[in-house]
Amino acid sequence: MTFVSLVLIEFIKAYNFRSDRRSLLHRPFANKWLNLAILWEIALLVFIVSFEPLHEPFGLSPLSRADWLIAACPALSISPVFELTKWFLGRAAATNRPRGPRLNGDGGTA
Repeated sequence: MTFVSLVLIEFIKAYNFRSDRRSLLHRPFANKWLNLAILWEIALLVFIVSFEPLHEPFGLSPLSRADWLIAACPALSISPVFELTKWFLGRAAATNRPRGPRLNGDGGTA
């Protein structure tokens, strides 16, 4: 379950790292190649965990549906942390952004 959780965390992180400013929810599946790579890797993960001859070399055992859901929880819990970080950094950047040229008394810029 640890292996599956770590792999799923990396998948979620890949979607979160698409942008350091925009939310994960802004066009989450716009990158066709990322989507295909994640689907391919999920298929490989399911194959490795389900295919019995690979259990011994990888030290795995079959997972039930409940195990898959439990393994997915850490992966899903990481996304709100990234989203809050993006939100706070976006607010901090907005408050530190220059507002434009300041005018002096004669109408020129200071």
